[in-house]
Amino acid sequence: MGEFLVIRAGLLSAAEMLKVLGDPRQLYWEEGPHHLDVLARWLPEKGFKILPKFFDPDYRPGKVGDEGDNLIRRVRGCYLKIEGDGQEVTVPVWRSTVLELPQTRDELRRILEGNVLDMSFEEEVVKELEGIFGDAGYEADEQALEDDNENLRDFARIMMQLADCIDKAKQRGELPYLEFEFYIPRG
Repeated sequence: MGEFLVIRAGLLSAAEMLKVLGDPRQLYWEEGPHHLDVLARWLPEKGFKILPKFFDPDYRPGKVGDEGDNLIRRVRGCYLKIEGDGQEVTVPVWRSTVLELPQTRDELRRILEGNVLDMSFEEEVVKELEGIFGDAGYEADEQALEDDNENLRDFARIMMQLADCIDKAKQRGELPYLEFEFYIPRG
């Protein structure tokens, strides 16, 4: 079991999104917390500037100061919210405006076009798990790599579907804007 993608929208925005999406079950996605941590560290090494921050529970807008952070801040694409029952946790919450950035869409397309992750990613996952659990029984093999690439593509597909909802709402002009937010709660 992993950490789930949460998408929240107001009633009118959700209705507009369902016109485009049809079945909301196609927005289901989850990933293990340790894989998320490795994605947050590993993707920048491959030239990704915005998407790694989606996976980083410690991301704080304006504190990083890199190109991706500046783009996110420019569109007010992320804010922090406090969650928890007794254990307060600060969670980065992503606004739909971040999906309107051409750079975000370029990064998503890059993931959809092929296998972004390579065996060095799997080796980092093994190190992460061994550092926490000792021998975690996770193997860096071709099947794990294929599964992780497919899960990352699933995430990119969902984000592109959400971006498509924004575009189609603008084309139809039924709503002045389509607004939603998404986040990956870590617990």
